[in-house]
Amino acid sequence: MSLMKYASKIIKSKKRFLITYLLNSTILILFYYLLYDSNEIIYPASISIFILVIYIFIEGFRFYKFEQILNDAKNSSNLKLNSDDITEHMVLSIINKIHVGYNNKIYKMKNEFKDRNILFSQWIHNMKTSITVIDLASERCSLDEKSRVYVQDIMEENDKLKKNLEECLNVLRLDEFATDYIPERVNLSEIVSNVVNLKKRDFIYKGIYPKVDIDTNKEIYTDKKWCSYIIEQVISNSIKYSIPNENKKIYISMCENAEETILSIRDEGIGISAEDIPRVFDPFFTGYNGRIDRNATGIGLYMVKYISQKIGHKISINSKIGEWTEFKITFLSKM
Repeated sequence: MSLMKYASKIIKSKKRFLITYLLNSTILILFYYLLYDSNEIIYPASISIFILVIYIFIEGFRFYKFEQILNDAKNSSNLKLNSDDITEHMVLSIINKIHVGYNNKIYKMKNEFKDRNILFSQWIHNMKTSITVIDLASERCSLDEKSRVYVQDIMEENDKLKKNLEECLNVLRLDEFATDYIPERVNLSEIVSNVVNLKKRDFIYKGIYPKVDIDTNKEIYTDKKWCSYIIEQVISNSIKYSIPNENKKIYISMCENAEETILSIRDEGIGISAEDIPRVFDPFFTGYNGRIDRNATGIGLYMVKYISQKIGHKISINSKIGEWTEFKITFLSKM
């Protein structure tokens, strides 16, 4: 802030004092004029103006220091209360108390959230145990061919339940993401191959064929676990909205330059409408396609965007309704 702006602020804040000072100086100079020769008023007027300028300069410097302390107060509660001005001292004391109060509330809320997350995590793990038992029981069930169809339905619904519970666990882990993040140099082709193999049954069930074209020696800097999660979510989304039994493909390819490696995942599905594209990464947004598939939760792509930002990757989406959708994940080639 310029010197003139500080001076202007001081004049406004000390307006009553300055008016009193000028009025007092005018009266004294008037008496001096009446008692002595009129030419002698220049001296007392100069002294008065000099004192006024010095006062404004000192107050301006104090105001500047106080403003710096207030800026520090935005981020810190340990303010030094060494001001001689009782008003400034009271303001800083109150700010310190407010900081301490809010820090205590935030600490309490964090503990409550942590306890709640532990409770939900334990509950989800218990549910996953039950799901595993249902899976084992369904696989060993020896029923006639007609009844086996119903067992297959149970297994498919059980699998959906398992995925949804895993999604809940991932959402709960977001608060402590930094403790579960290990950046390293990993092979991109290996990550994609593992995810494709993991989704093998989904590809077969939907009648979709993955076509992978990635350099087997290409390495990127990422967290292997979370990067696999991002790619899995995108591929799952592509499979979900592909047209079944139409001999369609999902193309997984890469391109690169000196600074970036871009992974492209493109399906030949139903596409996304132009008005839905800006919101597909919003939490709980399912859009028009979500009304077609009622299992859509609007969490998967939100997690993809959130995690991508946290681990330093970029993700974008483009689509043509009724024809295709393409996700692009951008990795830095160097760190």
